[in-house]
Amino acid sequence: MRSKPDDDILSLIPHREPFVQVGELVSASDSLFVTRLTIRPENMLLKNGRFMESGLIENIAQSAALGFGYLGRESGQEPKVGYIGAISRVEVSTLPVAGDTITTYVTVMHRLEPVVMVHGVCYRGDEKLLEGEIKLVI
Repeated sequence: MRSKPDDDILSLIPHREPFVQVGELVSASDSLFVTRLTIRPENMLLKNGRFMESGLIENIAQSAALGFGYLGRESGQEPKVGYIGAISRVEVSTLPVAGDTITTYVTVMHRLEPVVMVHGVCYRGDEKLLEGEIKLVI
């Protein structure tokens, strides 16, 4: 498992250090993306040693960008730049700390180009950290 993104991941998302909030693409299909991130102590979205809610939400959005970037590259397209249009139905259970590895599952709910609605859930092991829906404009 990588603790920071490799060059391949950076070729699939528009983000750059220090704001990269994904570390590894575990799997990608048309409807589900799975990523992992080990939270480094220097992560800019840590506060008092905890990875903030905004970090988990950004992790979901970047997981979606990584999955779409990977699928696009596989079909011969360049990765697209997008942005978060809306965040809804967020439920926070607990926040991870520096050194934790989180696994994020992003399910594509609706797709009406250029708008995509995803549902994301972040876990530390079997423990759910946060889940919510994000409307992305890609």
